[in-house]
Amino acid sequence: MTLSVQITIIGLGMLLLAAVILAAIQKKISESHALLWIVPCILIILGGIFPQMTYLLSSFFQTEYPPAIIFAFAIIILYLILFQCFKTLSVLTIKNKELASQCAILTKEVKKLKETIQELQQEKEDEKNV
Repeated sequence: MTLSVQITIIGLGMLLLAAVILAAIQKKISESHALLWIVPCILIILGGIFPQMTYLLSSFFQTEYPPAIIFAFAIIILYLILFQCFKTLSVLTIKNKELASQCAILTKEVKKLKETIQELQQEKEDEKNV
């Protein structure tokens, strides 16, 4: 791997890391999602600094094509991120249904209160007229 490729990989990893940290600070993503993104950022930076790790890992897992290890780890990390997103989506869907039912109940109660107020106002007007 040439030095320019290594510098590009390290720079892009640091740029992605800065974007994730900034998004977490601005509350655009949750802390758990930020942690799931920070891990791949660090791995990208380490891969750029120590490209030999790919060859060591490929020999450890006995793969003939060293970049296959990178793809395998990337797929695993993406599945973790996807799982976290689906988990959050599921919780939000349940909360949304709960909120909709509470809104329907509150709407009925407001309607009943308006009717009661109208009845009371009508009774006061009737008393004044008598």
